[in-house]
Amino acid sequence: MHALPGIEGVSLRPLASHPDERGELTEVLRLAWLGEAPPPRQWNYVRSGANVLRGVHVHVTHWDFLVVLEGEAWIGLVDLRRGSKTCGNARIVRMSGDAKALLTVCPGVAHGFYFPRGGVFTYGLSHYWDPENDEFGCRWDDPALGLAWGLERAPLLSPRDESAGSLAEMLTALEGKAGWCGSG
Repeated sequence: MHALPGIEGVSLRPLASHPDERGELTEVLRLAWLGEAPPPRQWNYVRSGANVLRGVHVHVTHWDFLVVLEGEAWIGLVDLRRGSKTCGNARIVRMSGDAKALLTVCPGVAHGFYFPRGGVFTYGLSHYWDPENDEFGCRWDDPALGLAWGLERAPLLSPRDESAGSLAEMLTALEGKAGWCGSG
């Protein structure tokens, strides 16, 4: 694991690409790299246009394994796990298809993806996607998140993300699911 400073349970592993006259091969995942994370059971492919923001979401159960294939993505991360040494810490990680890396995000770390000029990414999930029980969201621009996105204009959002509530509301929705910062 290549721990990401500032947020316990999140890692960023640079990936080696092997280009030749035919194209390029990049190994994106080895089970040996996962450490305590369970292996992915589902893979998703996402293409985003310029100035698109997805999230901010947090998962109770599943881990995410993200690789930007083309373009650029800014990944906002906030540790919401009570008892974590980095609970409340926030940071933005910039990823690019030109310098491929595997970002591993554990349950309890909220995350959002911003694409300044568009991009393509793939991500694996350790458990099947279950939006009813394992995905909670809040406004990407809630000051309580502590994410300094530095955007020049309002991003394009999905209807669900556009109508998301505050971080406080998300934490209230997570009550009863042990281990969240700010929860009883």
